[in-house]
Amino acid sequence: MDWDWSTRPSVVPQADSSFGFPLNSNCSTPHPGTEVKHLAMTERQGLVPGMDKVNYEKQEQKKKRLTSKQLESLEKSFEKEKKLDTERKMKLSREIGLQPRQVAVWFQNRRARWKAKQLEHLYEALKQDFDAIFKEKQELQEEVMRLKAMLRNLESRTQASADHQEIWGRK
Repeated sequence: MDWDWSTRPSVVPQADSSFGFPLNSNCSTPHPGTEVKHLAMTERQGLVPGMDKVNYEKQEQKKKRLTSKQLESLEKSFEKEKKLDTERKMKLSREIGLQPRQVAVWFQNRRARWKAKQLEHLYEALKQDFDAIFKEKQELQEEVMRLKAMLRNLESRTQASADHQEIWGRK
């Protein structure tokens, strides 16, 4: 039996795409149910989901720096005590005109820098101690080598003397 091509349906069902774009790129019309996004919408959203143009511009603005008086007050307070209790935070924030959260964050960052500096100083002290001990160890090892060499020389002289006496003592 021969296949009759004329009885074949003219429309072939297309595979459904769950990605929102047609599977056949040669097709000029999108599949039913798919939406074409407008260029303006994609331009406004940017590359990061949820970050529109307004939020991006806010992030681009430079952070406000603290004044020298604010920094001086914060540093003095930090020198008095590294930890910040709630009452002191509120008092300090009122005095220097910052939000309590800003004061808390500054103290947290300052403690982190202080701790890193402390570790750096401790490392340097330990390194100096290690270097001094290592040098002393090398000197002691050299002294042990000299003493062993002296002992070998002494043993060889003693042996030579014993051998000499044995030779002369038998005659």
